[in-house]
Amino acid sequence: MLTNHWCASVDATIQLRTGCNPLEKYGPQAVAVHVDAWAPMDAVGDPHDIRQVVDYEVIFLAVRKLEENTHCECLESSILEVMDAIFGIAIVTSAQISMRKPHVYNGQATPAVSLSLTREQWAKTKR
Repeated sequence: MLTNHWCASVDATIQLRTGCNPLEKYGPQAVAVHVDAWAPMDAVGDPHDIRQVVDYEVIFLAVRKLEENTHCECLESSILEVMDAIFGIAIVTSAQISMRKPHVYNGQATPAVSLSLTREQWAKTKR
């Protein structure tokens, strides 16, 4: 947890066609997504305007857009797509995304993937 930072969080459940596992090749499955995006408090001109803090609608729409993207066939590529949108918000300095598939193993296991990056780390992956 960062101090002196705003944190915008989004929780969503989406239908994602992930094809990483033979059990998952038959169609979209529920994927629970949690996103945290942090922005420094000092960088915000008007803390009463949420769009100046972190516009969580941008994050939510990026998560929902995954359902339409046939190229996001695993949680890892899906997380990277959402990271692109998060770091498209200029004020965001770090983000964490986790995705889990609660129904893949009929309640016996919950596969999950998480990624946490700073803006600098993300920029290095784009070179």
